[in-house]
Amino acid sequence: MKHNAIWYFERFGLLGGLNQDQRHQLERQTRMHALKRGDTVCLAGEATDVVYIVKSGAVKVLGRSPEGTDVILGLLAPGDLFGELAPTGDDPEEQVAQAAVDSIVCTVPRDVFLRMIADAPPFALQVTKLMGLRLRRFSSRVEELLGKSASARLAHTLLDLARQHGIPDGDGVLIPLRLSQGDLGKLVGLTRETVNGILQAWRDQGVVVADRRMIRLRDTARLQRVKS
Repeated sequence: MKHNAIWYFERFGLLGGLNQDQRHQLERQTRMHALKRGDTVCLAGEATDVVYIVKSGAVKVLGRSPEGTDVILGLLAPGDLFGELAPTGDDPEEQVAQAAVDSIVCTVPRDVFLRMIADAPPFALQVTKLMGLRLRRFSSRVEELLGKSASARLAHTLLDLARQHGIPDGDGVLIPLRLSQGDLGKLVGLTRETVNGILQAWRDQGVVVADRRMIRLRDTARLQRVKS
């Protein structure tokens, strides 16, 4: 069944506090965009005049570490908002958003979105909650990884990906994201070679199955122990 863009805003709890006229306006102004894996949504240093919401798939947020290396700050799941929400266009995005898999995003003109935030306090509260949850998710992931071993960091990240994107698969969980070992390394601050060594050991032990198309967690209990 095909749904229009407004259905997804309602599904993700973003229509609270909007009256019928505002909902119609949001529907008229919202556009859906299909992205192929690797497509860039917004670039560092470029101002954006729209707000994005992930409808399906996954979008990775890319940045630079203090040492100047590329890192993946997090993966956005369906329902996540991103884009510049400041009142002016003078503060362009400092990060790059890129489709991690084939995805669909909805866009709303920023001025329309900000006007609805100003006119509908319950809507503003829900948006604030969603943005806060995303920030806390990113921050807690960084805090969780500090001081942990390489294996613990990778286990934590795989379990986090399974929670956000996983599909039950027999006695395990399938993560249907095409993440390379380099991508996993950028998520946890490890080299590709280190990730490869850990995954190979876990494959041999029957903990995970991984290839270029997906990751299957076969022993989440074991990963929970490693994470701890």
